[in-house]
Amino acid sequence: MRRTLGVILLGLFGLVAPAQAERPNVIVIFTDDQGYGDLSVHGNPILQTPNLDKLHGESIRFSNFHVAPVCTPSRGELMTGLYALRNKASMVPAGRNLMRRDVVTMPEVFAANGYATGLFGKWHLGDTYPHRPMDRGFERVVWHKGWGLASEIEYDNDYYYTRYLDEMEVKYSDRFCANLWFDKAMEWMDEQIETERPFFTYIALNTPHSPFHSLEKDFAKYKDKVDDPLVAHFFGLISNIDQNYARLDKWLMEKKIRDDTLIVYMNDNGTSRGERIYNAGMRGKKGSGYEGGHRAICFIRWPSGNFGAPRTIDYASHITDLLPTFVDLFDFKLPQTAFAFDGLSLKEALSNPEGSFGDRKLIVQFGSRHRPTKYYRSCVVWDHWRLNGEGELYDINRDPGQENDVSSQFPQITAELKAHYDDYWASIEDSIEVVEPVVIGHDFEPYTDLTCNNWVEVDFENQRRVAGGNSMGGIWQIEAEKAGKYKVQLSRWPFHMNRSLTDKGPATTIGGIPIDPGRAFPIVAGSLSIDGGAPIVAQANPGGTDVELHIEIEAGRHTLQGWFHDKTGEKLAGAFYGRVEKL
Repeated sequence: MRRTLGVILLGLFGLVAPAQAERPNVIVIFTDDQGYGDLSVHGNPILQTPNLDKLHGESIRFSNFHVAPVCTPSRGELMTGLYALRNKASMVPAGRNLMRRDVVTMPEVFAANGYATGLFGKWHLGDTYPHRPMDRGFERVVWHKGWGLASEIEYDNDYYYTRYLDEMEVKYSDRFCANLWFDKAMEWMDEQIETERPFFTYIALNTPHSPFHSLEKDFAKYKDKVDDPLVAHFFGLISNIDQNYARLDKWLMEKKIRDDTLIVYMNDNGTSRGERIYNAGMRGKKGSGYEGGHRAICFIRWPSGNFGAPRTIDYASHITDLLPTFVDLFDFKLPQTAFAFDGLSLKEALSNPEGSFGDRKLIVQFGSRHRPTKYYRSCVVWDHWRLNGEGELYDINRDPGQENDVSSQFPQITAELKAHYDDYWASIEDSIEVVEPVVIGHDFEPYTDLTCNNWVEVDFENQRRVAGGNSMGGIWQIEAEKAGKYKVQLSRWPFHMNRSLTDKGPATTIGGIPIDPGRAFPIVAGSLSIDGGAPIVAQANPGGTDVELHIEIEAGRHTLQGWFHDKTGEKLAGAFYGRVEKL
């Protein structure tokens, strides 16, 4: 298969291509923490997914399809066609979850070719300019921040009564979160049908990810079939996705666009709970470099696309393949750039039922929970071979559970796959130390929020950890667009909660679900260091929600780090949240 080169967004040069009638609408449905075995059609003995099973029967199914073992890296790989450590969105926490600003994204490619573009649900590739979804190519955005509704930034959000962003306007809904994303997507697609404009719709769900709050009717289906109530909720969340997919498919039929719409259904990493019941015979789960961590669902259906009969393809394929596949499949007219896609076009595999596609080696890896490390939970996929880490070799055909390391029996294959990995690592090693910064001092937002999830090389990214407050924090990597005086506010709690520095956290979500209120700190002051220099200190106002400091910052890259102090001056904890405003 040919390697498709990356692209520069045509719109930057006023070269937006006209829509073409033969190009289909495209919908990508991306689930969060559902595993390959979390479908009844894949053999799950408890979970029932009749509508997704039907989609399976109507689709081209890639059965040897791979994603990253955790969610942010998979999302960045989908958006860019580049491996996670190359596009820089390589992990969930620790300040390494933003894509490079000089790479083109999937929605930018679609927009440059006359498509309307919309995101509904989870973005998880940046919450501030220039990393927000509307900054990276989506013209319609209904979303939440962070990794989910219990992330450090959403904190007290709720699955049943959801706070969400309509572009940047905060709104509330009494609809279950996944129902909301599908509803908003269909409303927006309806508008595009009226204008006869093709659309690219990205329905990126935050389910079935924890905190495992399913609707009661869906939980009831499984509560007596499994011992663990969290598994029952997990299956209930997938059942809800199945029902929402059925609603979408019915809507496509009613709108008479089903045949002219290409649907991709996929998941972002291995299962987070379902392995307790069924894992399709695989070793590992979410976070693992073994097969259960990254082998994924990938169904592609386009009834009028001349793909031939529905079938299963075992060609080794990867999430980075989807963007070059769209470019190739729809004949997008795009200039080339220095960045080649790591992914390959799957057009031939989709369009040629009798084709022979040869062998192919691909890389699975993410950046860990702190900093990228060579061989960390890595896997080189080569047809039925898997090289895990530096030297474990498995033959998936003979040993799907990866129980028997055969590296000593096949030293040449082991060496060849290790050499492939080493070449890949050499191509990104010089950039490992580079962290994509949070940009401040621009004109696109009145202020820029920083959170503990932006702490570089510190794993601190959820409500539970913030409630416990057990960290001295880490540095924030920033880039100031303008030199001058800045106001920096340091807060114990997310700013939207307007909560006193010295209070405990809330005991419930906004919808009334109990959460840990955590620790109260006797905060009387805060301090801030820039570029590792001597901290400046400011006193907190009694009962205040933040500590305010003013500093001079030169244009360019810098580090900031904040702390809270008690009345003796001792450090209590890192500053979990910061807000930076150019004065």
